[in-house]
Amino acid sequence: MYRLVTKSKQVSLWHHGVKCMSLDTFEKQSGFKVLAMARLGQVEYSIVLYLINCAASKLDEVITTDAEISSLIGYEQNKIRHAIEQLHNRNIIKLKYGTPHANPDIDSLRIGMQFNLNDWHLDFEKDVTHNDAVVFPFRRHDQQNLIVCADEEPNTEQENQTWERVLKAFIEERVLEDDELKYLENSAKTLVETHPVDQVLLMVRHFQKRIPTLSLLASSWQHYQELFESETQKVNFSEARQKHHELENKLRTAATELIKSESYTHLSEEEKTVLDVLVKHRHPRRQLFWAYQTRSRYPNLSDFFNDNSKYMIAVTSSGKVLTKTTGLETP
Repeated sequence: MYRLVTKSKQVSLWHHGVKCMSLDTFEKQSGFKVLAMARLGQVEYSIVLYLINCAASKLDEVITTDAEISSLIGYEQNKIRHAIEQLHNRNIIKLKYGTPHANPDIDSLRIGMQFNLNDWHLDFEKDVTHNDAVVFPFRRHDQQNLIVCADEEPNTEQENQTWERVLKAFIEERVLEDDELKYLENSAKTLVETHPVDQVLLMVRHFQKRIPTLSLLASSWQHYQELFESETQKVNFSEARQKHHELENKLRTAATELIKSESYTHLSEEEKTVLDVLVKHRHPRRQLFWAYQTRSRYPNLSDFFNDNSKYMIAVTSSGKVLTKTTGLETP
């Protein structure tokens, strides 16, 4: 069902009861980045920007004519008609013509932006999608350049856990729909392909409330990296130390609560030792990091690790300082 709302010479068509891709979602999915790489002509870009401006003014679609668009953006009418057909062929715009008239100058058309990037027909290369366009300048290696030893199989499970860590860090305290999660998964995989995972996690946690999507972080990595460096150089050490102590106390409290719970009796001696160290050690967040590296030895603490891994401080990726008995750093 449509409701027609007259505004000047234009008419807005509102879709009721139909979920449409919005300008806000288009922006969050780096649509402007894709648009900049879409290799459109000058007239095509002018039409697209005009339609985006209409969408920003809550005019999802407009009823107009070639002549009216020509007068609005300053190009000849025949060029306007050709550009509109080109954009429609690539499914970048939605287009429908009205009943033809004897005078083609007054033929009406209904036109609007197609904000669903998945429907766009791009011509970068064969089998390349809009997701590749978002991150293309930042991809460091081609898949064909990866070398795998003949006697080794790629550790797919470990790779999945890597991008899942990034996704988990980003969606913490967010409520997302399934389609949004799927898009975020692709962006998380791309980020860990193009940047060290520890660095990605650091950036995600630092800009947690300031980046709407991971694709924005991927497409603007250099900007956020420079911003991160400038902000971390102005650290209030007194405030940071206070925050550190607060997190340490939260970790100690979580370990203490588990010790006092009924499930404590089901833990192995090594698992009990882990909790004891976390409660009594001077640096429990660092100790949690060491325990987390060998978490497979403590299966009954899996829920504890999942709930509290956000508190740990990564010290090193080497496990050479681990003790044989507890898997923790020697005090």
